[in-house]
Amino acid sequence: MAKGIDISMHNGNINFGAVKSSGCNIVIIKATEGVQYIDPLLGQHYNGAKAAGLNIGFYHFMSEKTDPSQQAIDFWNSIKDKKFNIIPTLDIETNNMGRSQKQISDRCIQFLTKFKALSGYNCLIYTGGYFGRDNLDSRVKKYPGWIAHYGVNTPMTTGFSVVGHQYTEDGRINGVSTRVDMNNFTDGIFIGKTTNSVETKEMQIQKMLVTIGYPIGNSGIDGIIGNGTITAIKAFQKDCNLAVDGIVGANTWDRLKQEYNKKLGIKPTQPKREEKKVKTLVVYYYPLDQRGAEYVADKLNCPTLLATRNFDYSCVETIIAVGGNASNYKGIKLSKIISGNDRYDTLKAVLDYIK
Repeated sequence: MAKGIDISMHNGNINFGAVKSSGCNIVIIKATEGVQYIDPLLGQHYNGAKAAGLNIGFYHFMSEKTDPSQQAIDFWNSIKDKKFNIIPTLDIETNNMGRSQKQISDRCIQFLTKFKALSGYNCLIYTGGYFGRDNLDSRVKKYPGWIAHYGVNTPMTTGFSVVGHQYTEDGRINGVSTRVDMNNFTDGIFIGKTTNSVETKEMQIQKMLVTIGYPIGNSGIDGIIGNGTITAIKAFQKDCNLAVDGIVGANTWDRLKQEYNKKLGIKPTQPKREEKKVKTLVVYYYPLDQRGAEYVADKLNCPTLLATRNFDYSCVETIIAVGGNASNYKGIKLSKIISGNDRYDTLKAVLDYIK
């Protein structure tokens, strides 16, 4: 079993060299949530993990409110230009809308099917033990499972073939100043057979050629630019009125990506959204106000964060606090505080707000 962490903006700045020195060589980074939301620290976390030589993966937190196919598109767009050797992950763990097992699973399959069409990859499924057992059907359980079940050495039986066990959300490791999710993983989380099996540019070229209709021979996508791949490159160059030399230079690469994206129905990439500000964030000071904060965040379709955690709030346009008073949020520019005399009054104020 290999030791790994999964992270998001909630974990703030991370010293990935210290993480690696602690014996952790796997990091799975939050990329997206729902539609049109990229984790603000995606780029920073990716660059740091890459520089440290860690095995890298990404996950998407599935929203109950937005179209699963569009969620898959946004997830792939956010990671397609990055290097990773861990199978991409769909995080499905909520049912606030009261859907049936079939309805939840239908949405998962819609996401998984679209993501496979876009990327060529199947996904891992991250879920809680009880949630996965009771809310996901056999179609979803055909995918490898990464199960959250705390306080045990082995996760409960869920129907998944388990490749990952998140055994605590309250872990400590050098390099991370906050509590962090800790996991044990098998080799089943890796793309290919080894932990160094990163998708190379040669493999990307082969995948794109095959996808847009240029066969590369019987060897398949093996990362080796042999005669079959060179023949396919030349045929592509000829059809696109490019210099026919069998070499994927800048012009051929750009055109290949253009045709590949067109084939998959992906619109031209917009400026990286992780560089933009977070539009809205809900914060809370007291742990007992977390549920109220989650209600407000769900209403506004935005993330929530414990205010005492280390985070650069300057990247947020609108910050709404739940519980406490202004003195609890020193250094945070609040747009609104939803609070009462105690947590019960605060929850009542929250329910009035989200009506």
